[in-house]
Amino acid sequence: MKNTRLGCFTTSGFMSAVLTAFLITGFALVSGGIVFSPGALNAQAGAPLGGVSSHADIAGRCNLCHAPFWGTETMADRCVVCHTDVAGQQLTPSPLHGVLPNLACINCHPDHRGPNAPLTAMDAAHFPHDSVGYALTAHQRKSDGSSFNCKDCHTQNYVPPFNQAICTTCHIQIDTTFVQTHTMDFGSDCLACHDGIDIYGRNFNHNGVPFQLIGKHAQVLCAQCHVNSRNIADLKFTPQDCNSCHAKDDKHTGRFGMNCGACHTPNGWLPASFDHNLSTFKLTGQHIPVACGNCHINNIYQGTPTDCYSCHQKDDKHKNQFGTNCAACHTSAGWLPVNVDHNLFAFKLTGKHTTVSCENCHINNNFQGTPTDCYFCHQKNDTHNGRFGKNCAACHSTSGWLPATFDHNLSGFPLTGAHVRLNCTQCHTGGVYSRLSTACAACHAEPAIHAGVFGTNCAQCHNTSNWNASFSHPGGCDGNCINHAGASCKDCHTVNYSTATCTKCHDSNKPGGGD
Repeated sequence: MKNTRLGCFTTSGFMSAVLTAFLITGFALVSGGIVFSPGALNAQAGAPLGGVSSHADIAGRCNLCHAPFWGTETMADRCVVCHTDVAGQQLTPSPLHGVLPNLACINCHPDHRGPNAPLTAMDAAHFPHDSVGYALTAHQRKSDGSSFNCKDCHTQNYVPPFNQAICTTCHIQIDTTFVQTHTMDFGSDCLACHDGIDIYGRNFNHNGVPFQLIGKHAQVLCAQCHVNSRNIADLKFTPQDCNSCHAKDDKHTGRFGMNCGACHTPNGWLPASFDHNLSTFKLTGQHIPVACGNCHINNIYQGTPTDCYSCHQKDDKHKNQFGTNCAACHTSAGWLPVNVDHNLFAFKLTGKHTTVSCENCHINNNFQGTPTDCYFCHQKNDTHNGRFGKNCAACHSTSGWLPATFDHNLSGFPLTGAHVRLNCTQCHTGGVYSRLSTACAACHAEPAIHAGVFGTNCAQCHNTSNWNASFSHPGGCDGNCINHAGASCKDCHTVNYSTATCTKCHDSNKPGGGD
């Protein structure tokens, strides 16, 4: 018979392998799975649970504890079928099984280690102690170098709550003074601050938190700042401002406020360094090297005046002529050079005035009360010899004497009509401008045709636009005779305007001549 190969197996070899697997499986089934057992089950008798007194009573019935791998059920789910007391504990947070998370029972209760092997293995090396809120990181070895075991701390039982008096009993043997002081400072509830990892233990690094311990602060005992702290929350909410701790040390009695760090550092109260730029009065220029006591008389700091004159009245060479605002002319860089912003005063400097030296206007260094009218300074420059009055600004500006421009409408004689086009000298003859007569007759001689009967008030018939008369006869016949409306002056005033004739138009000898 030809031996056919199936891949790397021969047909006979493959059939032998299948047969072997079948035989092993059959033997496992008929033997209760004993072929897969790693060892004998615990045979120590206890209170009957689920009809049996020990695990050895269920030997061969593996499925009572071991769930099939293809399902969702776990071995722990099958444990609580018998151990109903454990199932009850898991429903409340206080018992040990309620405190622990959903751990596999086998982690603490291994079996198949022989009939007399204990079912509970809670040694410190394997028990998940951090699951109960306290790690054993800092409790690997005792002070004598030997390893810890559970009974070193759990002297009575393993059921919460843990008796914290055991902590004191143990640690007081190591350092009696420290434990007594530490208990007085922070209380006896060790677990309120200690987690077994010793985050807040002897090696706590305070520089890992916002308030770092440097300088003199590094030498301060914890309880000096963390007063009456009894838990982590108390430690974290300890005030971090200077005044909370150092109010009793404040020799300034609050005059500098509560921010000690503005002048002092953790290295010590002295030397002190105050950054004056943190205050409302910044120190610049010559103010920087001035000793504090020069301004802060008798060590009074808050409320110290910040105006110039309070300190510099004794230095005022102007004898208060310029007022008390030194900063209007001087800076903190020094009394000289002086920089006066004249635009801060009522008399602004513009045009040519900006180049004039102070002494030209402020004679003999008199500043307050200096006249601000033009003529006080410019009388010597008045080429008009006062004929235009003293208000130079009526024609001139600070840009220069020329070009000059005069707004006649600002005078008592506004220019209208034909007057606007006239040259100034046509009215102001001989260079006379002030006190010039504004009567019409002063410029306009009465024509002979008026024969002196109309007076000198030209404006009653004429206006500045033209000479054509616009005269309304007062009480004359033009109001009664409708035919007079179209007549000209010369129709009636054939000789002059003082006499009038009617006969030119009206002949009394003719019919209707009297109309």
